[in-house]
Amino acid sequence: MATTMGRKAAPARNMMAFKSYHSQAQTLVKTYLLADHFIPYTSVFAGIFSCKMVYDLCQLISSFYFRTYTTLTKIQRIEWNNRGMSTVHAIFISAVSTYFAFWSNLFSDHNPDGLLITRSSQLSTFTLG
Repeated sequence: MATTMGRKAAPARNMMAFKSYHSQAQTLVKTYLLADHFIPYTSVFAGIFSCKMVYDLCQLISSFYFRTYTTLTKIQRIEWNNRGMSTVHAIFISAVSTYFAFWSNLFSDHNPDGLLITRSSQLSTFTLG
């Protein structure tokens, strides 16, 4: 009888631990990531708009400056434009990450705002979106 109770107690303990972690994760998301709903939603729409704009700009620039662009098939043009958009995205994220790593005090060791993973700013939230 002791072995069956031990088997039932372990899953119950695991379930309680899971619920505790789940509750902590929900608190983290609500408190730090989504405390202000305006910035995340605005950044997502700005990101969609920016990607479309860079995609179209890549298409426009490529058709003027690369003669072979017009000879590409439709699928190859889409791939070309996707790579252009991906390159601009990588440059943007690298620039913002470099700013946060070297010039911002947000992730500094001397910042007394608690754990490193709970720190955020409006710019970091906007960039994440």
